[in-house]
Amino acid sequence: MRSRKAAPSAFTLIELLVVIAIIAILIGLLLPAVQKVREAAARMSCQNNLKQLALAVHLYENSNGKLPHGAEMDIDPSSNAVPGTTWLVYILPNIEQGNVYSQYNTQAAYNSAGNLAVGTLSMKMFHCPSGSKAVTGNGSEVSGGVPNDTTHYYGIMGPGSGTGYPVSNAGTNGAYATPPTAGMLISWDVSMGLRGTVNLTDVTDGTSNTIMIGERSQNLPIGMNSDYRSWVRGNNAGSGATKNIAVPINSTVYNGSNNFNDISMGSNHTNGANFAMGDGSVRFVSQGVSLVNLVIASSINGKEVALPLD
Repeated sequence: MRSRKAAPSAFTLIELLVVIAIIAILIGLLLPAVQKVREAAARMSCQNNLKQLALAVHLYENSNGKLPHGAEMDIDPSSNAVPGTTWLVYILPNIEQGNVYSQYNTQAAYNSAGNLAVGTLSMKMFHCPSGSKAVTGNGSEVSGGVPNDTTHYYGIMGPGSGTGYPVSNAGTNGAYATPPTAGMLISWDVSMGLRGTVNLTDVTDGTSNTIMIGERSQNLPIGMNSDYRSWVRGNNAGSGATKNIAVPINSTVYNGSNNFNDISMGSNHTNGANFAMGDGSVRFVSQGVSLVNLVIASSINGKEVALPLD
């Protein structure tokens, strides 16, 4: 008598649903972990960008005896001041972008045809991986129909309006910090008598206590697209690549009128943003840090007691 072969087993519908549910739960547990790892990597990459930019600023200062101008408004016959050129342009040779620098005409305004063409080039080091805005929101910063690229890293001009420090009126875009309590990468404006240059020895508050570059890469509210400008845009009433410290981190966007130079640093990182200090170190600063502490850290010669940025 031949034995019967056992029928092959199979999943029942209930078993299949249970397996699917278990897989869904596991995926739900895994995704946040993956996102945390991805954000940690993005934050580290952002900090590395700032580290390289800070090093480039130091190399520039070492070669030229001064820090790169944050931006120029007027031509100063006693120096090489150029209208509208940013500190990012000046340091291009120090971030292995000498070929790009050679295409930029430092004797012309940032919005000349040739310089706007340079502005369409994307500089990876100028962008935080977590940042969402990659191009300018200004319709005039376009070359051949291509919008200029933007930057997520801004030179610090110093304390801004309403902080109790000396500022000069720069029209409808907001005031500029003035010496001696200005910032490391101040925007020079000849019409206000700011004819000097800043070097590292001028930072008497201590380079490790003074912010040199800040991150501003956060998402903008729906309908707002003019916060971010060309990375070659210097001081043209409103400074495109330098900002004051006047408001808390992640708090304030451009109102379309009088605060363009005072909009806040910020990011899409969790609860804060990255900053490069004057000594080249990079630190993550919580958005809950006291504004008083942040403002104090933005001036080079305020003679204040350094306060913690945490």
